[in-house]
Amino acid sequence: MKNNKYLLLAISLVLLFGIGACEKDLDLAPADKISESTFFKEVNDFKLFANRFYSYLPGHGTWSSEDQGDLTAQVGGNGISNGSYQPSEYSGRWNINFDQIRNTSFLLTKLDEVDENLKEEAKVYAAEAYFFRAVSYYNLLTSYGGVPIITTVLDVDSEELYSPRASRIEVTKQIISDLDKAIAVLPKQSELNASDLGRLTKGAALAFKSRVALFEGTWQKFHNSNDAEDFLGMAIDAAEKVMDSGEYELWDKRDQLGDQSYRHLFILDKVQTNIGGLTKADNKEYILTNIFDIDLRGHNERPESAYGINPTKKFADLFLCSDGLPIDKSPLYKGKDMVQDEYTDRDVRMRTLFAIPLERYWSTAQAPWNRDWSKPDDPSTGLINNVEFGQRTVTGYVSIKFLAEIAGPLGFDWPVIRYAEVLLNYAEAVYEKNGKITDAELNLSLNELKTRVGLPALTESFATANGLNIREEIRRERAIELYKEGFRYNDLRRWKSAEDILPEALLGIKYIGTQFETDPLWAGLSGPFDSNGYLIVEDASKREFDPQKHYLQPLPRRELLLNENLEQNPGW
Repeated sequence: MKNNKYLLLAISLVLLFGIGACEKDLDLAPADKISESTFFKEVNDFKLFANRFYSYLPGHGTWSSEDQGDLTAQVGGNGISNGSYQPSEYSGRWNINFDQIRNTSFLLTKLDEVDENLKEEAKVYAAEAYFFRAVSYYNLLTSYGGVPIITTVLDVDSEELYSPRASRIEVTKQIISDLDKAIAVLPKQSELNASDLGRLTKGAALAFKSRVALFEGTWQKFHNSNDAEDFLGMAIDAAEKVMDSGEYELWDKRDQLGDQSYRHLFILDKVQTNIGGLTKADNKEYILTNIFDIDLRGHNERPESAYGINPTKKFADLFLCSDGLPIDKSPLYKGKDMVQDEYTDRDVRMRTLFAIPLERYWSTAQAPWNRDWSKPDDPSTGLINNVEFGQRTVTGYVSIKFLAEIAGPLGFDWPVIRYAEVLLNYAEAVYEKNGKITDAELNLSLNELKTRVGLPALTESFATANGLNIREEIRRERAIELYKEGFRYNDLRRWKSAEDILPEALLGIKYIGTQFETDPLWAGLSGPFDSNGYLIVEDASKREFDPQKHYLQPLPRRELLLNENLEQNPGW
């Protein structure tokens, strides 16, 4: 983490510098204080200011957004997932992103004002500003659709404060334009100086472009618009450039970590967190991270709550059997009569994302629950997953992705963009653009992910022989691979499948007629249960998704009052 120390400390320093309080014609800055009038005189000033942008990166806690979809459940439900949310007076999402847009535009303005020599030296920080402005507009696009496009620094009397909403196509094109400007200048990962590791790269901007273009391309396709093909082509091109760069590779350490390799990708630290002693330095899959460090910037996020992030039956049933077939087609599937049956002969990711009933796992909370790497299998440490309904789970399933096995504070990074997503973006964009995907294209993308967890490749002949739908298999892989990383809600909406999926009941384990019902450990669970014996966590009668309004979120009421040219989204 030594190489990231400068970036972490500089972010803290630059947050002390505010940009909105200076009058245009007066220099009232004390000689011993940093101010606009004494700043932006050398390259390092631009670097310091650009560091503030990194503080807006998503981080630990992003996993909680999974509850907005259908793959997890919590007590009381989630207002986004079940459609019970209402317009609010204020919106942090709106305010934070427009604040970032102003900050990035401010840096670009300052760069325009300096002499050419400094401008050339500092252009990489302008590229970072373009990237982060694109990220903020993407955040607004995914929530609200079209929003005002503002690329200058406004004053209180600027007419642009009352700009109407641009169309979603115009916003997307603005995002792509900013990303292209960033891509043209940003260095490759391999070209970063040691002190700059963790900063933006060309690969990060290309990978993010593939995300943006796939999102809007599929939105246009499934919401009956006419601009899908160009965006999908952009997604393919951007993903291919990342794939061809040779800068990144999937994490696959099965030779050292066995079937637990995949689990340890997400909890790598600078101290021992796995039997192989591997650290973040061994990870070439993360393209852009929100950097944390035990000593400099630790965290204590533990996604192990009885009241959230409990996997649902829907998610558990998505995992293929080890023969590459879904549970309704595979002879290997053992059913759910015994509590461990459904985890047997399945995709190894199921056994690394879930705590298996009656098996041991480790947590960061209390010292006896931590793993002792001098005696990693010590039976006196850790927790037995006794499936404690109402205490550790509301669905009967326990998620352990991002759950470290050592005591906090923790220092593992948050994966803002990783190579696995790029492969998924490529596969989906190819299929949706062309209506098909060749075996060669699958081998370049989706099958790379299957290979690293020991699943057979998906081919056209395999799909035909087993009655598989290629689109469904691409979406299955995406749901599993990107679980808890903040994608599911946006995916359901861009596919226009939210109106079919989100109104469904959220179910947990099968209780009636199984070991759960007969074993004294779980006797007396009152339900309710559906007609097939599954625990109902949230009944369908309490869930709603109105396709006339819920595909976009409501603009905050305060913004509508401040700007009469803004129009509210339909239905709100």
